[in-house]
Amino acid sequence: MRCRLLALTIFISISLFSLSSSADNSVQKLFKEVDNSVVELHVESIAQPNPNQVRYEASTENSLGSGAVISENGRILTAAHVVDRATSIEVIFADGTITTGHLVWINSMLDLAMIQAAKLPDNIKALPLAKSGSYEVGEQVMAIGAPYGVSHSLSVGYLSGIRDQDVIPGTDIVPRFIQTDAAINQGNSGGPLFNRSGEIIGIVSHILSATGDSNGLGFAISVDSIHDIIASKPAVFAGFIPHILTEMEAYALNNPYGYGMLIQQVIPGTLAAKLGFRGGNLNIMLGEKPLLLGGDILLEISGRRLTDLESMIKLQQRFSRYDKGEKLVFTFLRNGKEKQVQWIVD
Repeated sequence: MRCRLLALTIFISISLFSLSSSADNSVQKLFKEVDNSVVELHVESIAQPNPNQVRYEASTENSLGSGAVISENGRILTAAHVVDRATSIEVIFADGTITTGHLVWINSMLDLAMIQAAKLPDNIKALPLAKSGSYEVGEQVMAIGAPYGVSHSLSVGYLSGIRDQDVIPGTDIVPRFIQTDAAINQGNSGGPLFNRSGEIIGIVSHILSATGDSNGLGFAISVDSIHDIIASKPAVFAGFIPHILTEMEAYALNNPYGYGMLIQQVIPGTLAAKLGFRGGNLNIMLGEKPLLLGGDILLEISGRRLTDLESMIKLQQRFSRYDKGEKLVFTFLRNGKEKQVQWIVD
């Protein structure tokens, strides 16, 4: 009897060891297959207003993030907050190749953006996106990124929750975030979250943590939302950092129209800069949020008013459908006077 128990114990131990070794080998194999297509992003950006600074003067700051190559022509998915104020983007590949990138489109409500790399190393393969809904709570997931600048770090955990948010106004897109206990830290933002098949099921967005590091909850924008945004044909990034005015805010700024988009900052090299729009320079606190006053107030584009968030989103969607050569007219307020500027779509 004792011999049988001993034999059974040895069998179970060997079986568990084999399963563990098999799982480890699977993770190792996956990492080798996908790591070359994960990039590190070094970003120089327009600095956000400092709450303690009364007069805002434009300055730059450096930040770090990650991204995932999803096409053979160099399209890279990342998080919006990594690149939303970028003046320059440096893309670094696993083999040490360094190139530049430019922002193609951005969706701040989903914390998702697409950039284009100037060139790709020869050995780069596009990472596949998983099908929508092809994941379950409890499955093992893997994140690759550059936490605290430590390049191509792997963390493994489980999909621990699925969190839906309210539908985006003016669309039928429901933002969905995947919760994971895989270690997520600063620098992981924008990096891919993989399933065991090496498919992207999410792009790392943020963590909920008292300290700002991985002893909290990690969240990635789900592949469902990624497919939805790509299918919606998002507009090219125009270069405005906006604040949609409420009616009360508009009248408080002596804006007789009672609506409009107060331009906070203009990113150099973008359409907004090309058209000569101006951002604000007087920093105030609106509740707990810093707000820049003094910038242009965009009222409408070719007769379509910017009255609320939904109208802004619809205008952004319309931008992706304009044809080359079409003329757009931007109507705005500057120092209380109504002005217009034209743009021929190029």
